[in-house]
Amino acid sequence: MKVKIISVSDSDKHFQSAIEEYTKRLGKNIEIITIKPEKNGTPKQIISKETDKIIERISKLDWYKIVLNLNWKNLDTFEFKTVLEKENSVIFIIWWPYWLDYENIRPYINMDISFGKITLPHWLAKLTLLEQIYRSESIIKWKEYHY
Repeated sequence: MKVKIISVSDSDKHFQSAIEEYTKRLGKNIEIITIKPEKNGTPKQIISKETDKIIERISKLDWYKIVLNLNWKNLDTFEFKTVLEKENSVIFIIWWPYWLDYENIRPYINMDISFGKITLPHWLAKLTLLEQIYRSESIIKWKEYHY
C-alpha cells in the first residue's frame, strides 16, 4: 500500500510530533506533500489557485484519489481499510480553508469521504487520517495495534 497526502497547510506545529510518529511508523509507504496556502486575492481566486496547484500534483498520477470532505460518505475503519487494500496506491487531499473548485477538480477525483459531520482543524484531520492509514495497515498485516 502506498499513500500520498496532499494538504494545503500553513502549519502543523500543534500536532507535529504525533504526525511524525505515524509517518515514521508508515515508513516509505507514506508521503506528505504540503502546499502553502495562497494569501492574496479574493476567496474565489484563492480557491482557483489552490485547486490548480493540487490538480498539477495529481493529474499525471494513475492513483486512486480521495478528497476529505465534510458532506460526503462516512466510512468505518474496515471500509476505509478495504479501499486502501483494493486500490493499493491512494492520494488523499486535505484542503484549507476555502474549499476546492469542485467543477475543475471533479474529473481527477475518484471518491469523497468524511470523518463525520463535524469540522476538524486541518492538522487534526491530517493526524486522524494518518492514524486511520496506520490502523488499516495494521489490520491488513495482522498487527496487534488495532485490537
